[in-house]
Amino acid sequence: MKIILNNSRIDKSLININPGLNYGRFNIGNLIIDNYKIIISKQELIQIIEKEYIEIRNEIQFDDKKYNDTSEFSVINYPSLNDLIFTYSYQFQEIFTTYLDKILFTKLFVESHNPEYIINCTDGVKLLDENIEIIGRTYRKQTSEN
Repeated sequence: MKIILNNSRIDKSLININPGLNYGRFNIGNLIIDNYKIIISKQELIQIIEKEYIEIRNEIQFDDKKYNDTSEFSVINYPSLNDLIFTYSYQFQEIFTTYLDKILFTKLFVESHNPEYIINCTDGVKLLDENIEIIGRTYRKQTSEN
Protein backbone atom coordinates (compact mmCIF):
# COMPACT_ATOMS: atom_id res chain seq x y z
CA MET A 1 0.00 0.00 0.00
CA LYS A 2 1.16 3.51 -0.80
CA ILE A 3 -0.13 6.76 0.65
CA ILE A 4 0.62 9.86 -1.35
CA LEU A 5 -0.13 13.38 -0.14
CA ASN A 6 0.33 16.25 -2.60
CA ASN A 7 2.42 13.98 -4.86
CA SER A 8 4.79 12.85 -2.06
CA ARG A 9 4.72 9.45 -0.39
CA ILE A 10 4.07 9.63 3.38
CA ASP A 11 3.90 7.21 6.28
CA LYS A 12 0.43 5.99 7.21
CA SER A 13 0.94 7.01 10.85
CA LEU A 14 0.53 10.64 9.72
CA ILE A 15 -3.07 10.04 8.59
CA ASN A 16 -6.39 9.41 10.29
CA ILE A 17 -10.03 9.78 9.32
CA ASN A 18 -12.79 12.12 10.34
CA PRO A 19 -15.41 9.62 11.56
CA GLY A 20 -18.05 12.28 12.18
CA LEU A 21 -21.22 13.24 10.40
CA ASN A 22 -19.40 16.21 8.88
CA TYR A 23 -17.25 13.89 6.74
CA GLY A 24 -17.00 15.52 3.34
CA ARG A 25 -17.56 19.06 4.60
CA PHE A 26 -14.83 21.66 4.57
CA ASN A 27 -16.81 24.65 5.80
CA ILE A 28 -14.56 25.49 8.73
CA GLY A 29 -12.43 28.57 8.12
CA ASN A 30 -8.66 28.46 7.73
CA LEU A 31 -8.42 24.75 6.95
CA ILE A 32 -5.36 23.70 5.01
CA ILE A 33 -6.60 21.18 2.46
CA ASP A 34 -4.35 18.60 0.82
CA ASN A 35 -4.99 15.94 -1.84
CA TYR A 36 -4.37 12.30 -0.99
CA LYS A 37 -4.06 9.16 -3.03
CA ILE A 38 -4.07 5.65 -1.57
CA ILE A 39 -2.93 2.81 -3.78
CA ILE A 40 -3.85 -0.59 -2.41
CA SER A 41 -3.93 -3.98 -4.06
CA LYS A 42 -7.32 -5.42 -4.86
CA GLN A 43 -6.53 -8.53 -2.84
CA GLU A 44 -5.44 -6.51 0.21
CA LEU A 45 -8.62 -4.46 0.09
CA ILE A 46 -10.72 -7.64 -0.10
CA GLN A 47 -8.84 -9.14 2.84
CA ILE A 48 -9.30 -6.02 4.98
CA ILE A 49 -13.01 -5.26 4.43
CA GLU A 50 -14.66 -8.41 3.08
CA LYS A 51 -16.40 -9.22 6.38
CA GLU A 52 -17.94 -5.75 6.63
CA TYR A 53 -18.89 -5.80 2.95
CA ILE A 54 -20.78 -9.08 3.43
CA GLU A 55 -22.63 -7.64 6.43
CA ILE A 56 -23.65 -4.50 4.54
CA ARG A 57 -24.62 -6.42 1.40
CA ASN A 58 -26.72 -8.91 3.39
CA GLU A 59 -28.46 -6.14 5.34
CA ILE A 60 -29.33 -4.29 2.14
CA GLN A 61 -30.51 -7.53 0.51
CA PHE A 62 -32.77 -8.18 3.50
CA ASP A 63 -34.19 -4.64 3.31
CA ASP A 64 -34.66 -4.87 -0.46
CA LYS A 65 -36.70 -8.04 -0.07
CA LYS A 66 -38.62 -6.81 2.95
CA TYR A 67 -39.63 -3.53 1.31
CA ASN A 68 -39.71 -4.81 -2.29
CA ASP A 69 -37.05 -2.25 -3.13
CA THR A 70 -34.06 -2.01 -5.44
CA SER A 71 -30.55 -0.90 -4.57
CA GLU A 72 -27.08 -0.63 -6.05
CA PHE A 73 -26.61 -4.22 -4.89
CA SER A 74 -29.84 -5.69 -6.27
CA VAL A 75 -29.13 -4.42 -9.78
CA ILE A 76 -26.02 -6.61 -9.87
CA ASN A 77 -27.51 -9.50 -7.87
CA TYR A 78 -25.64 -8.98 -4.56
CA PRO A 79 -22.19 -10.18 -5.68
CA SER A 80 -19.25 -11.17 -3.53
CA LEU A 81 -16.70 -8.41 -2.96
CA ASN A 82 -14.32 -10.17 -5.34
CA ASP A 83 -16.96 -10.25 -8.09
CA LEU A 84 -17.94 -6.65 -7.39
CA ILE A 85 -14.36 -5.49 -7.92
CA PHE A 86 -13.45 -7.70 -10.86
CA THR A 87 -16.78 -7.84 -12.72
CA TYR A 88 -18.76 -4.73 -11.78
CA SER A 89 -16.13 -1.99 -11.70
CA TYR A 90 -18.54 0.92 -12.16
CA GLN A 91 -20.84 -0.30 -9.40
CA PHE A 92 -17.82 -0.98 -7.18
CA GLN A 93 -16.85 2.67 -7.40
CA GLU A 94 -20.33 3.78 -6.34
CA ILE A 95 -20.66 1.21 -3.56
CA PHE A 96 -17.14 1.90 -2.27
CA THR A 97 -17.64 5.65 -1.93
CA THR A 98 -21.09 5.19 -0.39
CA TYR A 99 -20.51 2.33 2.05
CA LEU A 100 -16.93 1.12 2.28
CA ASP A 101 -14.42 3.97 2.21
CA LYS A 102 -14.65 4.96 5.88
CA ILE A 103 -14.62 1.29 6.92
CA LEU A 104 -11.37 0.77 5.04
CA PHE A 105 -9.81 3.95 6.41
CA THR A 106 -10.62 3.13 10.04
CA LYS A 107 -8.88 -0.22 9.57
CA LEU A 108 -5.88 1.17 7.70
CA PHE A 109 -5.11 4.02 10.06
CA VAL A 110 -5.41 2.41 13.51
CA GLU A 111 -1.79 3.29 14.30
CA SER A 112 -2.41 7.03 13.90
CA HIS A 113 -2.43 8.27 17.48
CA ASN A 114 -1.29 11.79 16.66
CA PRO A 115 -1.94 12.31 12.95
CA GLU A 116 -1.07 15.44 11.05
CA TYR A 117 -3.68 14.92 8.32
CA ILE A 118 -7.34 13.97 8.57
CA ILE A 119 -9.06 12.29 5.62
CA ASN A 120 -12.32 14.14 5.16
CA CYS A 121 -13.64 12.95 1.80
CA THR A 122 -13.32 10.39 -0.93
CA ASP A 123 -13.52 12.01 -4.34
CA GLY A 124 -13.11 8.91 -6.45
CA VAL A 125 -11.87 5.39 -6.98
CA LYS A 126 -10.01 3.98 -9.97
CA LEU A 127 -9.49 0.32 -10.68
CA LEU A 128 -6.04 -0.32 -12.08
CA ASP A 129 -4.55 -3.66 -13.14
CA GLU A 130 -3.88 -5.20 -9.72
CA ASN A 131 -4.53 -2.12 -7.60
CA ILE A 132 -7.20 0.30 -6.52
CA GLU A 133 -6.46 4.00 -6.40
CA ILE A 134 -8.53 6.03 -3.94
CA ILE A 135 -8.34 9.81 -4.18
CA GLY A 136 -9.73 12.53 -1.99
CA ARG A 137 -8.91 15.41 0.30
CA THR A 138 -7.57 15.80 3.81
CA TYR A 139 -7.29 18.73 6.13
CA ARG A 140 -4.39 19.39 8.41
CA LYS A 141 -4.95 18.79 12.07
CA GLN A 142 -5.51 22.06 13.88
CA THR A 143 -3.05 22.98 16.60
CA SER A 144 -3.03 25.89 19.01
CA GLU A 145 -0.63 27.66 16.64
CA ASN A 146 -3.06 27.42 13.66
